[in-house]
Amino acid sequence: MNKACLIILFFLLALHATAKLQIYEGELDGAPYRVATLDGWDGGSVFFIVNGWRPAEALHVAELDTSDPFVEKLLESGWAVARTAFKENGVDHDAHTEALYALKEWIGTELGEIDLVVMEGESTAGTLLLRIAEQDPDLASGVIANAAFIEVEDSESGDYLTAKPKIPAILMSNLTEIQGPVAYVALAQDAPVTPSLRPLRRPGHVNLNWVERWDAFRDMEAWLRGGAVSVFVDGTRKVPERDTGTREEQGALINSVTSVNPFYGNAVLGFHPDELEAAGIEQGTTLELEAHGKTWIVFYGESYADVELGEWIAFPAADDQILLARNHQSAIETASLAVGDIVSVRLLQE
Repeated sequence: MNKACLIILFFLLALHATAKLQIYEGELDGAPYRVATLDGWDGGSVFFIVNGWRPAEALHVAELDTSDPFVEKLLESGWAVARTAFKENGVDHDAHTEALYALKEWIGTELGEIDLVVMEGESTAGTLLLRIAEQDPDLASGVIANAAFIEVEDSESGDYLTAKPKIPAILMSNLTEIQGPVAYVALAQDAPVTPSLRPLRRPGHVNLNWVERWDAFRDMEAWLRGGAVSVFVDGTRKVPERDTGTREEQGALINSVTSVNPFYGNAVLGFHPDELEAAGIEQGTTLELEAHGKTWIVFYGESYADVELGEWIAFPAADDQILLARNHQSAIETASLAVGDIVSVRLLQE
C-alpha cells in the first residue's frame, strides 16, 4: 500500500472514530421510542431491540444504552439501533406488532430508506418475534429470539406458534429452557425458512452476554446477505477478561454495583465468579451481602428458580459478573442499590 493510500485510510478511520452519535426520541401514538445512529446515517440497515414483559407499574420508557458493547458495535458497523416501549407495559402481541410497524415506518420516512431490519427480543419478546416471522414477515428481514416462550401443541395458548417461519430466525436459549426452541426447530424443518438453534451451555433465563448476541447477529447478517447458516450452532462464548477491581478486607470481598435494571429490580455486581469461588463461596452456598450498613442473606445458585418468591438469589451472569435479585421482587428497591454503590460479600458462617 502506497503512502497516499495510507493517508486516505487513516483519514477515513479518524473520521469514523469521531462520528457523532445521533439520538432521536419521542412518542408514536402513546409508544415511547428511541433511535440511535452515527452522524450521517440517512438510510440502510436497522436493528430493533425488543423488550419482553414488564410489570404494569414499571417505567414506561424506551431505554437504549449506547455504551453497551453490543450496541456500540452495531453503530460502528453502520446500523441504526431502535427501541420502542410499546403503548403500555405487559404482553399484547397484536399491539406490540403495531408499535413496531409504526416505528419502522417513522424511521423510513424521517431518517432514510431501510434495506434490512433485524429484530432481537428476549423472553416474551422472543415469542413475539417468532410470531412476526410466521404472521408478519414483511415487518422484519430476520429475527433473533432469545429464551422465547414456545407452545406448539395448545393453539389456545398465547405462546402458541405454528413453527412455520417465513423469514430467517435464530433461536438462542439457555439449557434450562431449551426444550421449546428444540421442539420449534424440529417441527420447522419443512417451514418456508428453516430456523437455526443456538443453545448456550449454561442454566438460567436470558443469561447471555454481548459476545453471544454479537455472534448471533453476525450470523444473521451473513444469512440475510446471501450466506448459509447452520441449523445447529453452539452459541456459548466468553467475554474478554477484565480488571474487576475487587479487594479483600477483613474476610469480605468488596466491589460495587455496575448496573441496575429498573424494570425487574435486579442489580449486577462487579465481582468475577472465580473470585467468589476462591473465597469459598461456591454455588449452592449462602452468602452475606452488605450494602449501606445493612446485611442481606442471599443464596448463591444458578438461576432465579433456585429460590421461592421474594427470596434473595445471586448467580454468575454470562458476562462474568454476579447478578443479584429477589425472585419477583425488587432487589434494588429493597437494598436501595444504585450504580456505583459499594457492596461486600462473605460466606455465611453457619
